[in-house]
Amino acid sequence: MSRKIFNYIKNLHIDPDTDMLKRIDAQRLNLFAFSIGVVLLLNGLRDLLFGFSSFFWGLFVLGGIFLFLFFFTRARQNILVCLIVMEISMLLVFYFSSTSGFGNGLSLYYFLILNTSLFIFNTKETSRYIIIVFATAFILFLISHYYDFRIFRVAGVENLEFSKNQRFFAFINVFIWFGILGYFILSKHFMILKLYKEVLRGEKIMASMREKLNRKDDMDLENLVKFAMNDDIAFIPKMKSSFPNLYDNLTEINPEITAEEFKLCALLKLGFTTKDIAEYNCISVRTVQTRKSRLRKSFRISSDTDLYKWIDTL
Repeated sequence: MSRKIFNYIKNLHIDPDTDMLKRIDAQRLNLFAFSIGVVLLLNGLRDLLFGFSSFFWGLFVLGGIFLFLFFFTRARQNILVCLIVMEISMLLVFYFSSTSGFGNGLSLYYFLILNTSLFIFNTKETSRYIIIVFATAFILFLISHYYDFRIFRVAGVENLEFSKNQRFFAFINVFIWFGILGYFILSKHFMILKLYKEVLRGEKIMASMREKLNRKDDMDLENLVKFAMNDDIAFIPKMKSSFPNLYDNLTEINPEITAEEFKLCALLKLGFTTKDIAEYNCISVRTVQTRKSRLRKSFRISSDTDLYKWIDTL
């Protein structure tokens, strides 16, 4: 159940046919906007319970904006809307951090918004908006500093006990937000690294196959390898058309060959390693090794025979 909810949040309003890199970006922004929106609303409710309605409304507005960006993808995809959200967030931080002195700890949120802008405006075309956000934060901080962070008055904030609690909760909130932000930045990095490795692996497989077959243009190896790596249902038909004799030769040796066995043979024919097969088919390495052992028994292949060399002879 939790997995379904997570996937719903991650993929809301994302076209399945979207370019992989754009989809990764959109998924991270979906999760980020939803997570931060919920965190802000929960903190607003906490302040409301303590009787600080002004803080509640500030956090409620900010949390509502982030959830709005989550549910309305077109708004989030509009860079100007994102910039306005950053500026509004900055103004709210400016207001609340300038109520009871620097000691309330709310100025920490400036650094959080600055890092958030780096996460959202992460392309060459949008990088100029980072300068605007940084300039706004610098100016607002200087103004607050000039007035010793005591520009606005909110009833009750001068209470020493409240200031201590506020500083503590500000630190916890910033810590959580940075944790969420760091998680999405790292997960995006790992996803891109994985895609890059897949591209390199795909190119290596295609180069190896072209060298073995001594053919360059008469076979669509790129799509064949792509189908195999994506575990696409079109892989088997594509494999049969690209290697028309492979299936016939295999059935001649073993007329009772199963679809699973042929798929394994097809992947071996393309030069996929045990680890590759496990990763692209979402199974364990141990499972692949077991299937290889069954394949040897089914086709009566001795343990001394290299499976890759054997499949190359077919």
